[in-house]
Amino acid sequence: MKTIECGPGDARSVYAETGFDRRYWASVRGARGLCRLTSRVDVPESIRIPTDRPLIVAANHSSLFDLIAALVFLGHFGINARLAVNSRFFKNPVGRGFLGGIGCVPFSRDDRETAEQAMVDALLANQVIALMPEGRVTRLEDQVNGVGPARPGISRIALRAGAAILPVGFAQSDEAWSPGTPLPKPRLGRHHVIARAGDLLVLDSDDHDANSAAIIAAIGNVVMSARAIA
Repeated sequence: MKTIECGPGDARSVYAETGFDRRYWASVRGARGLCRLTSRVDVPESIRIPTDRPLIVAANHSSLFDLIAALVFLGHFGINARLAVNSRFFKNPVGRGFLGGIGCVPFSRDDRETAEQAMVDALLANQVIALMPEGRVTRLEDQVNGVGPARPGISRIALRAGAAILPVGFAQSDEAWSPGTPLPKPRLGRHHVIARAGDLLVLDSDDHDANSAAIIAAIGNVVMSARAIA
């Protein structure tokens, strides 16, 4: 696998545009603006990305703030990604307009095959997919090493597209936006959310359960490293 070290904005010329670029980058600016009011997202100086195959960015999911942190993280490195988001957030017109406008891919158990095909098609078009393999917010009491169990869809998507996977961990996002609450918490001095990335993974087995377990374990390692920094 051929890779490059990517600093701020460096990935913008590596991957294809998505057709949702204008609204996506506006949402990145909006996420940064929200963080100025509530939280500080600490991103790494650089990440390593592949240049000879598609990229899936896979992160943990302990809070709705993870979407904001993901936009800040991806935007920092110039990555215009198609984010996989649960279909229930598309049910109201506001959510559907915003998420659809920035190119998010809706998924649910009922439309799994359609959603996975859409993500494979995007990857084969040299677009980046960002997803959270847990498929739902995992509360702190249900986490093991910072993560919950992963669903096998990420393995099916990665193998079909020949994609590499970048494990990303967010620490303390649940303090910035507690699960079950409607809005992020305001805080004088802001919450400190840590985002870090691990080593790229390439799957060499068709055992989807084992692959998803290995991916979520790699994400968990990054989460625990980020928590140690925090």
